[in-house]
Amino acid sequence: MDELFIGSALSEVTSGGEILLPRTFHQTAQLRSQNGSLFVGLHEESRCLVVYDKAFAAQQQWDFDTRRAAFIGSNLDAHYTRLRRTFGFVEEVKLAPDGMMTLGALMRERGRIGTTALLVATGQRFEIWDLDFVLERGPADLVALATLHLKIQIANEECHVPALPSVDSRRRTGNAVQPGLRLQQMPALRPRHDPVRGVIHD
Repeated sequence: MDELFIGSALSEVTSGGEILLPRTFHQTAQLRSQNGSLFVGLHEESRCLVVYDKAFAAQQQWDFDTRRAAFIGSNLDAHYTRLRRTFGFVEEVKLAPDGMMTLGALMRERGRIGTTALLVATGQRFEIWDLDFVLERGPADLVALATLHLKIQIANEECHVPALPSVDSRRRTGNAVQPGLRLQQMPALRPRHDPVRGVIHD
């Protein structure tokens, strides 16, 4: 497929595993999976989750079958361990029309995904990293990427613009307000007790 996941973002993760994909990720996922079905699995080596479609899964199987020839006559344990990790520790998820997807408890536990995730595109799929893990022990390039997103988030919050897409942000209708403007309730005016000028008293 020509449609590729490109870019990165921070996204909130609810206690139930709901995560709202950024619009670019959502649009690419829709193009790559017409029925909205995606797979969430473990990364081959890194401590993160990967999200991909059926076509990419089929490509992986073909790659494994090709590599298997290299293991013939030798120990096949490494080959089958990789197969189990790639196809066994996987959950199928449905992409909602608003871009919401729900990570199951098993995958959140295996990927140790907390309340905020760093999404990183890698072409035909994208990775989901726990933000705290990245900042504490992640690769240097991801630490720099996460730090940049956090700086942008802080700058946007100072301008009263939400940086992280809220889970309910695309489900709300009505009450639209210009971005960056905050409505402030004004206190009621107190009555004046001073005499009005120009009034003659007896």
